[in-house]
Amino acid sequence: MIRLWVQSSQGAYPVLVDAGARRFVPGLLQELGLAGRKIALITDEIVQRTAFTDELAGAVREVGREVFVLAFPAGDAHKSLATAVELYHGLLRRGFRRGDVILAVGGGVVGDLAGFVAATYMRGVPYVQVPTTLLAHDSAIGGKVGVNLEEGKNLVGAFYPPRAVLFDTEALCTLDARQWSNGMAEVIKHAIIADEILFEQLEANPLTGLGDPAAFVDIVARAMRVKVDVVNRDERETGLRQVLNVGHTVGHAVEQYSGYTLGHGEAVAIGLVVEAVIAARRGLLSPADAVRIAAVLERHGLPIRPPYADVEAVLRLMAVDKKHTHEGWTFALPTAIGRVEICKVQPDEVRQAYEEVREGHRP
Repeated sequence: MIRLWVQSSQGAYPVLVDAGARRFVPGLLQELGLAGRKIALITDEIVQRTAFTDELAGAVREVGREVFVLAFPAGDAHKSLATAVELYHGLLRRGFRRGDVILAVGGGVVGDLAGFVAATYMRGVPYVQVPTTLLAHDSAIGGKVGVNLEEGKNLVGAFYPPRAVLFDTEALCTLDARQWSNGMAEVIKHAIIADEILFEQLEANPLTGLGDPAAFVDIVARAMRVKVDVVNRDERETGLRQVLNVGHTVGHAVEQYSGYTLGHGEAVAIGLVVEAVIAARRGLLSPADAVRIAAVLERHGLPIRPPYADVEAVLRLMAVDKKHTHEGWTFALPTAIGRVEICKVQPDEVRQAYEEVREGHRP
C-alpha cells in the first residue's frame, strides 16, 4: 500500500492507495480513533447498488456501533443545497451525533457533497473520503467541499479536510469507457502541472482502461502525489494551489452550459486545450507542447473541441468563477509540460481561443 501525507491546519491526514484497500477501512477507523461510533455511508444511488458499497458496509460493521447508508440521485445537478438538506434530515432521523463518522463513498460529486455535509452538520463531524472513480482521485484530496448554485459550480463551500482518504483501485473495475476517460483527464492534468515523466508515459502508452488494478496503483499514486505536494504548500488556495485549476476555468463554464450532460473530465479536456491556446498565443507555451496536450487528451478518448457555438453565454458563466478578482480573470495556464503559472487573462483572449479551437484550428 502507498501512503501519502497531506499537511493541514487541522492536522495531517493519510492518503492510502492500493488494490483492495477497502479491506483496511476497519483498521483505519481504529487507527484514527473513530471506531465504536455511528457510521453513515453517504453515496449516490448508482454506487449504492454496487458490491463495493455492500462489502464496505459489511467491513465497517466490525468497528461501527451502527452503520447505515444515505443515497441521493447521481449527477452534478444534484450537488446542491437542497440535497444537502435532505441528507441533514436523514442524519437527524438516525440519531447521528457530532462525534459520529461519515464515509463519503463515490465519485467527485459524492465527495464534495458529503464533505460539505460533514463540514456543516452540527458545525462539523469527522469524515473519511472513499473515492470509487478515477475522477475522484483528484477531488478527494485537499479538503475542498461544496455545492453548486444555479449561477455556477462550487460557489458555496468550505475548506474542511477529511480524516483520511482511502483509494481502492479495484473499485475502478466497474467504470465504463466514458467514465474512465473522464478520470484520465485529471490524471493528464496532474502530469501537465508537475510530472513531465508521467505525461510522456501517457503520451507513449495511452491508458484506455484499467487492466490490472494492482499495476495501476503506482500511476494513480503519482498523479495524487502532484496534488498532495501542491496542497501541502498552499492548503487554502491563496496562490500556488490555483495551478490545480488548469483547464477548469473554461471547463467548469462549458460543463455548466451543457447542463452537466458533458462529463467533468470531458469539459476539463476542452478547457485544457483552450487554455493551452491562450498560453501559446501569449508566447508562454510552445506551439509544439500545445499540440502535445491536445493529442494526449484525444488519444485517451476525450473531446478537444467545444461543442457549443454560443461563446458569449459560456463567457458569462466563466465571469462568475470564484477565483477571479477585481483586477481581472484568474487563469492557471500551462507554460511547459510539467509547469503551470497563474495569470490574469482578458475575456477577449478567451473568446478568440475558444472560437479558434471550436472551429478546429490546432494549437
